[in-house]
Amino acid sequence: MFHETLLNCLTLFLETFVQEDLAILSGSVMVTNETLSFAAVLISLIAGLLIGDTVIYGIGWMSRKVPWLYRKVYSGKVENAKTKIHDNLISALLFVRFVPGLLFPTYIACGFTGVSFKRFIVTTGITGAAYTAVFLAILVKLGEALIPTIGHWLWIIILTTMLLFITYRFLKQRRLAAATTNNSIVNFDSEIPENAYEINGMPSLRATFKRVALSERIPPMLFYSPVAIRWLLLGIKYRSLLLPTVSNPYVEAGGLWGESKSRLMDQIGINQREWIAPYTTVIISDKHDSNEMADIIKEAMKDRSLDFPVVVKPDIGWQGYGVRSVQNEADLRKFLALYPVNAHLIIQQLLPWEGEAGVFYSRLPGEEQGKVISLTLRYYPHVIGDGVSTVRQLINNDDRSRFKNRFYHGKEPLHVGLSEEKLDTVPEKGEVCRLAFIGSIRVGGLYRDASGNITEQLSKRFDEIGKSMPEFYFGRFDIKFRSLETLMKGEDFRIFEINGAGAEAIHVWDASTPLRKMYSELFRFQSLMFEISDRNRTRGFVPMPMKEFYKLTKNYNQLISSYPPSE
Repeated sequence: MFHETLLNCLTLFLETFVQEDLAILSGSVMVTNETLSFAAVLISLIAGLLIGDTVIYGIGWMSRKVPWLYRKVYSGKVENAKTKIHDNLISALLFVRFVPGLLFPTYIACGFTGVSFKRFIVTTGITGAAYTAVFLAILVKLGEALIPTIGHWLWIIILTTMLLFITYRFLKQRRLAAATTNNSIVNFDSEIPENAYEINGMPSLRATFKRVALSERIPPMLFYSPVAIRWLLLGIKYRSLLLPTVSNPYVEAGGLWGESKSRLMDQIGINQREWIAPYTTVIISDKHDSNEMADIIKEAMKDRSLDFPVVVKPDIGWQGYGVRSVQNEADLRKFLALYPVNAHLIIQQLLPWEGEAGVFYSRLPGEEQGKVISLTLRYYPHVIGDGVSTVRQLINNDDRSRFKNRFYHGKEPLHVGLSEEKLDTVPEKGEVCRLAFIGSIRVGGLYRDASGNITEQLSKRFDEIGKSMPEFYFGRFDIKFRSLETLMKGEDFRIFEINGAGAEAIHVWDASTPLRKMYSELFRFQSLMFEISDRNRTRGFVPMPMKEFYKLTKNYNQLISSYPPSE
């Protein structure tokens, strides 16, 4: 009897992590059926709520110290909550308990802004206990009054009503996400010439989905939780959570993160180096000021026949953090002063082509031939001029750019934004106005799945490049290209970055991709990565120890947060 009671209490406790209101409904059924006492149900539910609230608060608190976590959880809702909680903590925490969708960002904001944990837990404990007790009591009394009349159909009616309400909330949020994109395709003025709205070398924007997808609106921590759970399951299946660190055995941690981009490019064989954008590397030394370092870089550029303009970027980076275009020597001297001492930089020729893509390559160890398994076209963030509105107005009138407008207005600490002069410019009708130098989705880059454009020639070319690298089996080549037509022939492109196992299959971020298909593709690539890694382990390669991986991750996060704002 005791074990059964304990199991029921534990079940209720865990249910609160799935859906609080459904857990309270389950508890009311147990009380009405005399499976558990009212007190036991209430204590189980409150305990679950308190633990869940503490975890969310803890995530917010840790995000102040862990840059990658900050980037994952911080959102516009968290920013809005920050301004309301300090002077109105009690009313705010009581309010969000009743309003769907506000609890998570508000509790994140409490942890992030340093609200006293004691004050937070007491307040949320009181409000949560009061809410749970009242809701539970109402359901129990309702059951006691109506079950004699309509039987246990009462619980089915209540459960159905709650599920319909939850579904309604979900669909309402989804409609909101696509409210301004009913046609999905951007509507263009038919009076504009055909050559307008074009980015050289890329398919026309006339056929591009430009909406903000539902997946982009989901908080990153929540979006990636199924991927993390599946990683855990695969880790159990293959008996190693860090097995993917041997996916590419000659790359740091397999390229999950923290790998040197220059060393990856250095691994490309001599007979394939024509496909790399020219580059050199330097280390910011504390023995030289920025002017002296600029002279050293100029000499290194001369040795590699590099001319301005160039791209200056961290050798160890992620999602474009710290990346800048440098037009001349004056820009170089100014930019170098922003970098931390001992930072490793890549100085790379700025290519004249506007076409940009991510080419995902894989090869199973032991097999002779690899292939391209994903091709994604990447459009930089932009608005299209109407000949009347300023760039600032165009940003606010466009759903996608408005969604990321903090980056363009200089309100994001790790991105420099546009100048006031640029924001007040009026682009010509049909002119494509670039909002950021980098094309990462974090700043509003637009991705288009071009897997249908993968040809045998393209796949063969990247297989030759991939096989020229020692023990390289799984990763993404980021490239610039002259035109899609020549790229499909395996010609006229240059690699500007290589990513290892941590590279995402970015074709899933095409705004037309359904959420279910996104997860299906992410899981497919994840399974392939573990399979490749398992084969490499069989060949004698040993996964990185947890202690070493933790140290690498810690150093990597500290390094990313020290970079100057990207452009």
